[in-house]
Amino acid sequence: MRFELGAFMWVFCCGMYRSASTLQFQITTHLVQQFDLGQVVGWIDANRFAEVRQQYKQEAGLKVIKVHKCTEAIKTEFLKNNAIGIYAHRDVRDVYASMMKQRQKSFEFLWNEGFLETCLENHQKWTSLPNVLASQYKEILADPAQEVRRIAEHLHIKTDSETCSDIANNYTLEVQRERINRFKQKVLQLQPSPDDHRDMVDYHDEATLLHMNHIDAVKIGRWKNDLSNQEAGMIERMVKEWCDKHNQDSAIFLAVP
Repeated sequence: MRFELGAFMWVFCCGMYRSASTLQFQITTHLVQQFDLGQVVGWIDANRFAEVRQQYKQEAGLKVIKVHKCTEAIKTEFLKNNAIGIYAHRDVRDVYASMMKQRQKSFEFLWNEGFLETCLENHQKWTSLPNVLASQYKEILADPAQEVRRIAEHLHIKTDSETCSDIANNYTLEVQRERINRFKQKVLQLQPSPDDHRDMVDYHDEATLLHMNHIDAVKIGRWKNDLSNQEAGMIERMVKEWCDKHNQDSAIFLAVP
């Protein structure tokens, strides 16, 4: 059933960690701004959404937010037909390996933090909501212009192939790496605040949401090189147990060769 865009609708770019969700956010903000449909809120702590909702309650148009976790307050907006979602996912072994690299944390650190369960649980939450567009990471990489078209359609924007290609060309790996390099130079020139306790890898550009080490190995199946057999086995066992418990197909999270 096709939904109608509301005058005060939220747009949640809510993909799984390390699964091109930032690219989806960039494409979405580009479309919303180019077609003058609303404004960009940016990344927020999902637990603060109720506060953000109050802050923007009088602002008409689409409001684009980047989050990873689905909270009850966010879920309520979907059930009120006042939100749409743009979601991406990939093999969770690749997600895990990529997160280790980006955050510079060990396998054990992420395991004890409950990172894998967070990915699985939020996948189930987001994909069970109405008005959520779900994309696979490998398909986004294979055809970025097609992803632009899919997001545009989800936003009820009429585009042609040339427009989609032009927008996609703004977010090639080369262009993104140039953005990261410019941001890195800017951050390195800043005088750090004594109250800022973030690690360097936690800094991100407010406009693009790119971290200084945001892009590493984008290939499919990187986990085969980055994880030990034991580590991959631990992930696979937990995924299969979780899927059995929640009536999910483990192939969603573990790509079959």
